[in-house]
Amino acid sequence: MAVGAVADSRVRERVEHPTETSSTDALLGGIEAAIREVCDRAGQPEAIGVGVPSQIDFASGRIMSSVNIPLEGVALREELGRRLGAPVFVDNDANCAALGEAQLVDEPPAMHLVMLTLGTGVGGGAIIDGRIFRGTHGLGGELGHFSVDASGPNCPGNCPNRGCLEALCSGQALERDASEVGKDRPDTPLGRVYAEHGRVSGRQAVVAAKDGDPDARALFERLATWLGVGIAGYVNVFEPERVVIGGGLSRAADLFLDRAVEEARRRALPKLWERSAVSLARGGADAGVIGAGVLAAHELAGGVRDTPHTHATRGAR
Repeated sequence: MAVGAVADSRVRERVEHPTETSSTDALLGGIEAAIREVCDRAGQPEAIGVGVPSQIDFASGRIMSSVNIPLEGVALREELGRRLGAPVFVDNDANCAALGEAQLVDEPPAMHLVMLTLGTGVGGGAIIDGRIFRGTHGLGGELGHFSVDASGPNCPGNCPNRGCLEALCSGQALERDASEVGKDRPDTPLGRVYAEHGRVSGRQAVVAAKDGDPDARALFERLATWLGVGIAGYVNVFEPERVVIGGGLSRAADLFLDRAVEEARRRALPKLWERSAVSLARGGADAGVIGAGVLAAHELAGGVRDTPHTHATRGAR
């Protein structure tokens, strides 16, 4: 987890610690300690923004579903507010990253932006009129679970869907497909990796593709096609200024991004496409922290659409 003091869309006094997942109490204690560490250096914040990889009822700050960290059912906004003595606002981490990227892509900040994070799964967030889109109760914006192939594979995440972006463009999907190819073709580079390890990881598939293996390159060609279908859909729905691609898999963007943009250009409505741009995310590890700080500034201002130039906040991710 990362925590920093956020002002003028910049992070200072940033600290990063391993996430303690052995229990809810240990996790809460770790979050509190990291925030206090930053407060000791930067002073008491006006508000604290927190981004977590969970589904959140935004109005109450209660965690409704949390697969990877033990927070399900926790009234996180209330709990951290009690511990830290400052207003706390909690949102999904991908939403916070999208809000952070909106501050970084242009000057002034982008008011309409879609972000996709390609990692183990596929996350994302949409910024509309400078603010996070959440749906009715705050659970919306699950862009990775939007289907682009109704007959596609089952989603590898906690999702009943088929053929969604997470099922086709995630690290788990890449590992699944690369392992299937390796199993079926033992005399190929992917086959030799599979024979040694019993699977082909996403990282190993990237290495094989960069080394020119045609089977691995074909996997990235397919991933790029489905990603392009998804990008076109988001352009048609949201008409964003920019679509940004982040997450760990984006480090291998040279293998798929140009092809994805080509596919999206073919499919999106022309007048919408010509007003949108697709790029890699710029914020890296800081995007979520910046976005959490901007979130706190927005909410502290009572919903006024602004940027956090007049607020000192803490962004925790």
